[in-house]
Amino acid sequence: MNFGTNLKNIIEGFSSITLDDMDGVRLMKRMDTKFIFDINKLPVLLELVMPYYFIVDVDGIRQQVYETTYFDTNDYQMYTIHHNGKLNRHKIRIRKYVNTNVEFLEVKQKNNRGETIKNRIKKHEEGTHLNTNGSSSFIRRFSPYNHKVLKPKLGNRFIRLTLVNKDFSERITLDYDIKFTDLKYKTEASTKKLCIAEIKRNKYQKNSPFIKALAKLNIYKSGFSKYCMGLAMLNPEIKSNLFKNKIRRYIKTTS
Repeated sequence: MNFGTNLKNIIEGFSSITLDDMDGVRLMKRMDTKFIFDINKLPVLLELVMPYYFIVDVDGIRQQVYETTYFDTNDYQMYTIHHNGKLNRHKIRIRKYVNTNVEFLEVKQKNNRGETIKNRIKKHEEGTHLNTNGSSSFIRRFSPYNHKVLKPKLGNRFIRLTLVNKDFSERITLDYDIKFTDLKYKTEASTKKLCIAEIKRNKYQKNSPFIKALAKLNIYKSGFSKYCMGLAMLNPEIKSNLFKNKIRRYIKTTS
């Protein structure tokens, strides 16, 4: 049995919930912890946690395809703030759920307490335009940026699995088959080896079967921003040494 077939069979073995079922654990204000590991560990990890988690199923599809466009200033202020390790930073993006053809404009903030706060609105018009009244006022409300100075900088596409703890206290995302595109230089990077797990929970939630399973597989937390990593691999303008060494072995770059 090949890797893809084995993974699909394990995914199908989970009990499922719908998007409506998981409304209580969306955690728009939360603590995020990320883990990076080789994709070959994913089937074993999923088998370890299967008794404790539901998997999100959308119209019969459990492996959801996501596409994202990230925005930044011409001098990459949001990237630079993150690269320099500062908190109270923002990411502004359009995220498309490919399987349902739904798009959201999202603003993510990491505050000085290490909390992640996400706000989003549904995007009704197509394209990467931020100049509608709804988009521009939303960006001004939840970030220090004016939509007029923001340009699309990076695109990505990946597959996501979403798990929800059976006591609805925790949400896990697992992202893999990640492809990056620098929207200025038209360069691309992709990885088949990398999986990113992110645990999203409130600050008071301590006991996590998922973290215990990760420890069994010798997988430990490691910060990872898809936006920053994609730019670090593809964009020659920016300072990137703090990011490049972390995942160089996972990424294959093409032009």
